[in-house]
Amino acid sequence: MRHLALLLLGLCMAISAAESEDPCQQGSAMAANLCHGPAWQAAEDELQRSYDRLLSHFKEYEPELVVELRDAQRSWIRQREQSCSLYARSRVQGSPWTGFWAAQCMAEQARARAAWLKSMLEDEF
Repeated sequence: MRHLALLLLGLCMAISAAESEDPCQQGSAMAANLCHGPAWQAAEDELQRSYDRLLSHFKEYEPELVVELRDAQRSWIRQREQSCSLYARSRVQGSPWTGFWAAQCMAEQARARAAWLKSMLEDEF
């Protein structure tokens, strides 16, 4: 019986250790960044794909808009970085969570921008 209890205790400790390695199960700012990093990257990838599709469309059908799109996108990127930095710092000034909130904001903004860029293509057809 004692061996069974020790075995169960060891199993529980192993499960607990495995759970603590999952960044989504930890409570630290760094763990949260690791957990939500893939979502931010997915939003950035979708934004890039949307921009590239619209850019290709403009190059083929409306070349006079290519430079304007590029400039608008660069301006939007600067505005997003400033806005998300302000947002994050207003929530938790000087905290390790500032990066988390900035990343969350940037992902949300990237998703919204991707949808807007896609809508420009949808309006064309």
